[in-house]
Amino acid sequence: MNRQRKSNDGDLSDRRERLIKTAFKLFAEEGFESVSVRDIASASDVSIGLITHHFGSKKGLRTAVDKYFVARFEEVLNDDVPRMAGDTEAYSAWIDTWRARHQDDWRISGRYLRRALLEDSEWGAEIFERYYAFVRSWVDRADARGDIRPDVDRLWLPFLIIFVELGTTLLDPYIRRVLGSPRFDSQLWRRLHRAYTSLILRGISSNQAKDA
Repeated sequence: MNRQRKSNDGDLSDRRERLIKTAFKLFAEEGFESVSVRDIASASDVSIGLITHHFGSKKGLRTAVDKYFVARFEEVLNDDVPRMAGDTEAYSAWIDTWRARHQDDWRISGRYLRRALLEDSEWGAEIFERYYAFVRSWVDRADARGDIRPDVDRLWLPFLIIFVELGTTLLDPYIRRVLGSPRFDSQLWRRLHRAYTSLILRGISSNQAKDA
């Protein structure tokens, strides 16, 4: 009896994850309003009632998808991540590994973020607030370690970081045309991230952090 219950729970957990990943892809490709609950259930090969069971509504499912999307960025808050202001090459190597781990749905991630932010809707507002909270946490942790100069504006710093981080994602179709590359391959990514890291460090790092 217990084994049967465990099996059923596992099936429900798998279906919940499948719904989140399917909705993630459909929202990225078609937008939140254009995708129906029936579309998501059909593409996930589950009943519509399962969406209600797990998420309450399509909006509840979107909230879960947003959490799934932002969670990959929150990995950077892990204590095992090398300090950007310490060993910059170790930090960049960790980011390379992080990107490789999420490479399979990287294009979907970019489309999802562009779709959400450029729609100027409640969806965009909610995901931006989640992303801002992540960056704000990163800044606060770096600040507590003494990595940021006293004269840096703490109010605007998270937004400035977001501008740099999200700029390449939002403008990706145009950047790809200028660079003549069909996508951000591994070499372009490495150059982008190292340039970004250098820019952040030279702009906000304290003298103590530079010497660390």
